[in-house]
Amino acid sequence: MKKILFLFFLLFTPLLNAQELWVGNIDVSVTRMNPEVIKRKFPLKSGDRFSTTSYEQAQNKLHDMRLFKKLDFSTRQQDDKVDIHILAQDGYYFFPLAFFASADKDVLYLSLFEGNFFKQGETAFVTAGVSDDGYSLAGGLVWEDHFLNIKYTDLDAELRFYPHHWSNMYGVLNIADDKEEFGHPLDQFDIKEQSLRFLYARQMGDWSAFISPEFKHVSYSRDLDDGNHNQLSAGLAYRHNVRSSSGMGALFGFGLSDKQKMLADLTAARYAYAADVSFTKGGTWSGADYDITKLWMNFLWQAELKSRHIVSLQIKVQDTYGSPFAEQVLSTDLLGKQGKYRRLIRGSRGAGATAAFMYYLLRNDTGLLALTPFYELAYVYTAQDYRHHSGTGATLSYKFWRFPFPLGINYTHNLSDHSNIVSFVLGGQF
Repeated sequence: MKKILFLFFLLFTPLLNAQELWVGNIDVSVTRMNPEVIKRKFPLKSGDRFSTTSYEQAQNKLHDMRLFKKLDFSTRQQDDKVDIHILAQDGYYFFPLAFFASADKDVLYLSLFEGNFFKQGETAFVTAGVSDDGYSLAGGLVWEDHFLNIKYTDLDAELRFYPHHWSNMYGVLNIADDKEEFGHPLDQFDIKEQSLRFLYARQMGDWSAFISPEFKHVSYSRDLDDGNHNQLSAGLAYRHNVRSSSGMGALFGFGLSDKQKMLADLTAARYAYAADVSFTKGGTWSGADYDITKLWMNFLWQAELKSRHIVSLQIKVQDTYGSPFAEQVLSTDLLGKQGKYRRLIRGSRGAGATAAFMYYLLRNDTGLLALTPFYELAYVYTAQDYRHHSGTGATLSYKFWRFPFPLGINYTHNLSDHSNIVSFVLGGQF
């Protein structure tokens, strides 16, 4: 009995004597941004319980703003209080971007981005895209935990239908076409679609919520669901440890405050999780000519290994509950966007899964060279049966720290119709 008591004493005495720490004063020094913005964005507040884990997660929230050239953090402990000092080097930027892609279809894309010009840590953008299928205009603003986006799209495209329930892809930024490879379709007709969409999202720690009204009018060259498809969407999302991208500020050296941290190996594997659900409804109350009901769910799991290689698994589910043709599920929306395809399958509901492994061949101060093999599969319910759309392949890409887009080449083999596509990650395809 004495031995048991002695072991109990050895095991639990350190825990009983461990000092509980609390956050004291938080002091911010910054180049030009309003210091109060950083204090509001920093999750730890005076009086909160202090731990190594919460302190590191709070630092990541400032890195994720992607507006700082450098971020230094220091602490000073007095009794059970830990004072935190944040030294931030920030700036501002304006950046116009334009690119032209000429492949099966021609696409012209123009944009203008700004960051922190008004010293509030904001980012804003306006974009325009023009292609053979139509055009779109959009603008957005991110200010602390608020996001607002407005987008207008005018599409005038041709829909083509092939055996085994395949149909062509279309859209402003879509450069793929199926005409040469798959020959004459079983049926084809024109679609015209004009839509105006507003989106407001609010972030609350790892959680975020959004609401999005959309005003849409659709017409066809034959009798389908012509008319208004006005609808209202709302949703909830959760993201934990999912790494954010570098953003446009990287071109000016901003947003790279954690670059050296990212180049170093992890002491232990890190896991990330994300999930979101959204519900869409439309009817006479929204000015729609049809009853529209849609449910969308998305799940993501990632494991970042010690050497920074990333294993990811994504699952998507969507159901349109008998909504009209223009609101049908598309198999490409259920895939993880790893592969490139010329055709898709439409239906009333479906589910998809994607597995990928990002293996870094090179990591240095210039950029990241990665090879990402993948496999993705979707099942879509149409014509009273589930039809599958699956693909496998790999992407070899190089991402400069100072350039926010990866540059590389992608190979995709469509396992369902046995077609192959070799394409540039930015631009066209062979």
